[in-house]
Amino acid sequence: MNNKKENIIKFIWLFIIGCFIGYVVEVSYFFIKHGTFINKSGLLYGPFKPIYGLGIVIFSFIFDKFKDRNNFIIFMSGIGIGTLYEYGSSVFQEYILHTSTWNYSSFNYNLNGRIYLPYCIGWGIFALIWIKCVYPKIKKRIIKFPFSISMIVGIIMLANVLLSAFAVYEYSNRQNNINPSNKILKLMDKMYPDHVVKKRIPKLKAIKKD
Repeated sequence: MNNKKENIIKFIWLFIIGCFIGYVVEVSYFFIKHGTFINKSGLLYGPFKPIYGLGIVIFSFIFDKFKDRNNFIIFMSGIGIGTLYEYGSSVFQEYILHTSTWNYSSFNYNLNGRIYLPYCIGWGIFALIWIKCVYPKIKKRIIKFPFSISMIVGIIMLANVLLSAFAVYEYSNRQNNINPSNKILKLMDKMYPDHVVKKRIPKLKAIKKD
């Protein structure tokens, strides 16, 4: 198998693994803190948080060549990359999808409500654990998945992401009293009304457009 196919396989499965890990971590943290279960999904279908999925992909591909570097360097790089990624994701969600799923404004040591210092440090800790302990053990197993099966799974996941993005975008439009402008958005209105979107992505909040 050539490197291009291996990279595609790694991208698909790392994204899925990351989405699932992120969901489990957030649900577990909330349960430990509050003693109740709450759905923390970021997609319409499945227990997935895409911000973690893409984050793990970025970390894996960037740090793969530097896994033997000093732990402190990986830790500090993880803080920098993770923080920029989380801030950028928040900006993208706000200005492209006109929604938000997290806001740290009520916490001390936050920046514009998009990033929060303890979580920035958490990115560094995560990068260190992932690159030094977890990724090396699963990397060889991931690339053994058949390319054809990986592509099918990847297409299904991509459809889930795109469908969720359209549904979220149209959810925001409805909160701003904006009528759907094309057939796709009209279909989203019918398939995913407000109560369906909020049930499947509970943390979603629409941002009022000027």
